[in-house]
Amino acid sequence: MATKQVNLQDISRPKSVQVIVNPAPSRKIPLLAILNSTFRGVGIAWDISVTHGPGDGRRLARDAVDAGVEVVAVYGGDGTVMEVATGLMGTDVPMLILGGGTGNLVASELRLPSDLEKACDLICGEKYRAKYIDAGVIGERSFLLRVGCGIEVGVVEEASREMKDQLGKWAYVFAGIKTLQKIPEADYEIVINDGETIHSKGIACVVANAGTVGVGRLTLSPAVDVDDGRLDLFLVRKANIEGIVQLAGKVMGLDRVKKTEEEQAALDASELVSHWSVKKVEIKTDPELDIQVDGDVVTTTPQVIQVKPRALRVVV
Repeated sequence: MATKQVNLQDISRPKSVQVIVNPAPSRKIPLLAILNSTFRGVGIAWDISVTHGPGDGRRLARDAVDAGVEVVAVYGGDGTVMEVATGLMGTDVPMLILGGGTGNLVASELRLPSDLEKACDLICGEKYRAKYIDAGVIGERSFLLRVGCGIEVGVVEEASREMKDQLGKWAYVFAGIKTLQKIPEADYEIVINDGETIHSKGIACVVANAGTVGVGRLTLSPAVDVDDGRLDLFLVRKANIEGIVQLAGKVMGLDRVKKTEEEQAALDASELVSHWSVKKVEIKTDPELDIQVDGDVVTTTPQVIQVKPRALRVVV
């Protein structure tokens, strides 16, 4: 707990903010009016940049850093947040997240307000707070949330834009149920921290930097922490009732309930969802599987995934 307090820093109110906006997922709110009244009211100079395609968020963030902006704000979904974050990694310029997407998982992970005015207000006092968070790296690509293969890819593909517009976050739940019924098993070979090797069949493998799953306060596990200098590896071995119950127990934190030795032995004998804390992991599968990275299916197994500690400064 002491480490987390040291990581929090109080910073004087910024003189300038660049707001990067993805117009695609924008909610029906008077965005410009809210930004103007909130920032201008406390003397913060602000400007806006609009993304038009992939890569724009990263480029615009870099441009803002080069221009000497003190805070870069991002309004859009998690994909836009990740692009802007990539542009800010390696700098000390804090990112302010103004959630404008369907899931807003990064904002949820950091317990940031969903209301736009309240999010803007985070930097409008005499002082504001920032902290460093970790990122993961897969190949040449960074991620803030998680990467996954198996059922995770199916969920990403099933949760269409139309479904998300109609159901919001619950689109991912229904997509998960549908995918669970048809996902095949694969053979996994997993090497942890260049040491332990695991051979297992499974229906899903997830490497998480953040635990938020997008429905309320549910999390992959209470142990997952975005600033602990590690990643969390989950292997779901079978898609049956016992596996689903165990996974739900981890998500809701029920696996932390104290059990008798007899109950714990029975659980260990039937463990179908395994969890490791790692700094580096290599994943191979047979057959080769697609991998989603923060919601985009962008690569395939095999891959090496590792943590990038204190990669990004964010307003909290």
